[in-house]
Amino acid sequence: MKSKDMDANIKKYQELLAAREKGSTKFPTNPLSDNYCFTGKYHGFIIYGDETTEEQLVNVALHFIDTMEWTFKPITSAAKQIELYMKSK
Repeated sequence: MKSKDMDANIKKYQELLAAREKGSTKFPTNPLSDNYCFTGKYHGFIIYGDETTEEQLVNVALHFIDTMEWTFKPITSAAKQIELYMKSK
């Protein structure tokens, strides 16, 4: 994620957390990590698990659309990557 307006992002993040606390499944409910950021930059990352749906990821991106740029990249184990590579041959 790349931030454009930290104050607006904090407000939006609080809204996301409040929705999660109320039991909403609009956003990912059990992230595997905290939100991390790189010191001195408005860049960071969070890790979501396999149970996170595409719809939830879209909802996160749309929730922050005016204040953040989001990029979602899958992370797989080396064994899974090898398996997928071998299937693609």
